[in-house]
Amino acid sequence: MRRMVRNGLLMTMVAAAMFSAACGGRSESLKEVQRVRSGDLNIVLLSEDGTLNRGKEAFVIEFQKLDGALVDVGTVTTSANMPMPGMTMAGSVRVDRSDVPGRYAANGDFGMAGGWQMKIAWNGPAGQGDVSFEGSVQ
Repeated sequence: MRRMVRNGLLMTMVAAAMFSAACGGRSESLKEVQRVRSGDLNIVLLSEDGTLNRGKEAFVIEFQKLDGALVDVGTVTTSANMPMPGMTMAGSVRVDRSDVPGRYAANGDFGMAGGWQMKIAWNGPAGQGDVSFEGSVQ
């Protein structure tokens, strides 16, 4: 039993290290999910397969100048919801800074597949702003 727990923890740590390397490393290994422009910034959602998937999902949010250079925007907050007839389903998304300024690691929990709306807001060295994404969760 102890060996199974240790092996499970080891596998979890390896998976986390691989995703952390993807977040902190070059974004070319990730695929673009969606891009929205706000003033002189592009806000780009990236994931391993170029989609967001139902359930727990790790992805990356990048803030880029129009020339593609990453920009540190300071504090980033998000909200996600899925409008449905007569109600709205809320999802959760947590955003943390990565080792690379302008690149943020996000962990979402999307309860259903379908059309989701996500709002991303920032406040810091690049000023303050917000954008809305609308897209499909697989």
